[in-house]
Amino acid sequence: MLALGVLSEPPLSVDVLSEDGGSFPMHISECTDGLLHAHAPRAAMRKDLLLLARVSDPARGRYEVEFVVDEAFFHSTSEALVHLRVSAVRHRKARRAAPRAAVSETALARVRFCRSMPRGSELDVRLVDLSSTGLAFVTQRELDPGDLITIEVLLVGRPMTIEARVVRTDPAPYGRYRAGCEITEISDGDRTAISKLAENHATDGEIEHRNPDEVAMRAEVRANRNNGVADRLGLASGQ
Repeated sequence: MLALGVLSEPPLSVDVLSEDGGSFPMHISECTDGLLHAHAPRAAMRKDLLLLARVSDPARGRYEVEFVVDEAFFHSTSEALVHLRVSAVRHRKARRAAPRAAVSETALARVRFCRSMPRGSELDVRLVDLSSTGLAFVTQRELDPGDLITIEVLLVGRPMTIEARVVRTDPAPYGRYRAGCEITEISDGDRTAISKLAENHATDGEIEHRNPDEVAMRAEVRANRNNGVADRLGLASGQ
């Protein structure tokens, strides 16, 4: 009942993120015996799949609603009829849950799930901000909400491997894209190191370094300048 109060009464359509990767609209038709009945892409459904809906309403506020697929039935070649259990309803605060540090670090992103690229594809990215629960980076390729990636980066003197889910993508300077992500898997040691880094930046960082878009733009300017010097010296061709 709490979930229906947040989502509004069926029938309704809500966008969900899947733990298997990707996002898609789910059409909820009714609630019967404590289960929500919905239609969703058949290829993306399986029993016990965890789905997450993020909703925002001027009157009710911002919430996260978690669903678990109880059963999935054939409905058509493209759609499945699914029975969903609500596993959690959480209120989302307007402020970030953890302090975030502005950074400018090159990193390697490896695709685990992506709408537009095959699994295992690698991207050179630049981290522009980071916290113990989320991160953002700029890249030449546009990603989609729900895409799953693994980030490999050297931070505070230690190599880190971070698994993350893309939440949103926005245009960035010089024709690139800024991807905002939530961290889905990280070691305890790396999380602690990032938390300390973010706390130090939140306390001591200069004002201009607290703006991720400003950091991204400055990083792109520096990269373009460096590339120009490399071209003039013949370094780009390996000379």
